[in-house]
Parts: sequence; C-alpha cells; structure tokens
Amino acid sequence: MQWRLHEDVDADVRAAVELLRSPSGLRTREQGEQLREVLQRRIEDARRADPSAGYAAHLRTALDYRSWFRFETYVVDDAAPGRKRALTGRTGLSQGEQRVLSYLVLFAAAAAHSTTLGETTPHAPRLILLDDAFAKVDEPTHGRLGRILVDLDLDFVLTSERLMGNWPEVPSLHIYECLRDARVRGVASLHYTWNGRHRRLMPV
Repeated sequence: MQWRLHEDVDADVRAAVELLRSPSGLRTREQGEQLREVLQRRIEDARRADPSAGYAAHLRTALDYRSWFRFETYVVDDAAPGRKRALTGRTGLSQGEQRVLSYLVLFAAAAAHSTTLGETTPHAPRLILLDDAFAKVDEPTHGRLGRILVDLDLDFVLTSERLMGNWPEVPSLHIYECLRDARVRGVASLHYTWNGRHRRLMPV
C-alpha cells in the first residue's frame, strides 16, 4: 500500500503538507507564518462553503489531512517479486486472491490504528474481530494469514463454522467450540488451548 497526496489537491494543501513535514522547532519564522496563512485560508474556505456550520465543524473540514491523501494498493506476485500492479477492477484476480488482499489491507490498517492509539493509551487492546473468517480463501493460506496477525502483534477473535485456528504459524490460542443438539435446549461449549503444536481439551 502507498499513502500519497491526491493529484488534484490545491496549492494550499501542497504547501501545508510540505511545511508540516518538518518539525515545528526547525521551521523558520517565515515558514511558520506561511503555514498559519495557508491553514487560515482553508478555514475561511470551509466557512464560505457552509456558513451555518459552527467553528468546530469548519476546523474539522479544513484541517482533516486524511481527505488530502489516498491509499493506493498494489499487487506483488510471488513469481515476480520485483513487479507490482495497481489494484483495480481490471487486475484479474480470483475471488480468493481478492479476499486475501482485502484481509491484508484490513490487518495493516488495524495495526497502524492500534499503534497510533497506543502512543497515548499504552494499554489499549490491539484487537481485531473477524466473523466467518477467511471464507473462500484456500486452506494453506489460512495459517499464513494467522502468522501475519501474529507478526503485526494483533490479538484476534475469529468465528467460523469450519476453522479451529490451530495452525503451526500461530503460537498460542484459546478455542471454543459450540455444539448444539436440535433435540436439546441450549448450547454446549468445549474449551481448547493451542500451543503451536498440540490442541488440548481443557477440563470443565
């Protein structure tokens, strides 16, 4: 993935990005004044576009740098690691490959968000929830995706009708299997632990 500036952003945004790349303590007085003027013009533009909105809304619109950039996703083939293709509707990927790419983007975004959050809240969980995990992804890839979650230091909760998650690439896991008999009310739950090699049924 690449995070880059939109091609059609105006000159003020480009100037602001260049100035914000340098630490505030290293900017000259002239650069600081230029940055202030650039951001002030953006606030005024937001006010003219929606005069009825409050000042806080104008600030959010004018200073939301996320709208200045865009993500571009590229596909790298294992057979040709030096070659990359931009991911578009015409890239020609199978449904399974598309699923894997969407998981990779999701994992990377979740890890980046958790890392940023951890700078101010160190004990915040790095947690991702996946319902019907890895559907339509071939089985050999399941463990590789699990390994990526581990490498990104993400805790995860997976639900699935067929996956247990006991892949050699994942060093530890708690597994809960829910069993239901249509003739009996309620659901029975079995608790297993996984240590990367063996799955063990835990006593009730």
